[in-house]
Amino acid sequence: MNKKKIIFVILTIACIAFIWINSSMDANESSELSGGVMGLINSFIMNMGIEQELSETIIRKTAHFTEYAVLAVLLTTDFKLFKADMRKQGFIVPFTGLLIAAVDETIQLFPAGRSSSVVDVWIDFGGVCAGFLIVLAVYKIMGKNK
Repeated sequence: MNKKKIIFVILTIACIAFIWINSSMDANESSELSGGVMGLINSFIMNMGIEQELSETIIRKTAHFTEYAVLAVLLTTDFKLFKADMRKQGFIVPFTGLLIAAVDETIQLFPAGRSSSVVDVWIDFGGVCAGFLIVLAVYKIMGKNK
């Protein structure tokens, strides 16, 4: 296996680990992390002269979407590196993302004060689909879509 494949597989595993580790935090830890991110983003927004602050809910939902879009970019790249035919096997990336999202929400059933949400699975899946389509479009534009 070449270095590029190894690097992307490791990045994909690290992304999944990041998602699942965050889901394994109890409610206080998770809220503290979200609050810190929210403070940074709202400070940035205020420094730009925008007076509308973002809520923790918006921050969390955007994080769900974004981390799953990144996951889809990595998964799609992995499949392309391993020569998967995206016309025949393209469903694998969205399905894998959906499966990871379902496991993610299941993990959240166990830490104190956390709960699972079907809405979050749909937001995650939306991120997966967006990331997947972006990568396919980039490959198409670059002429690498065989």
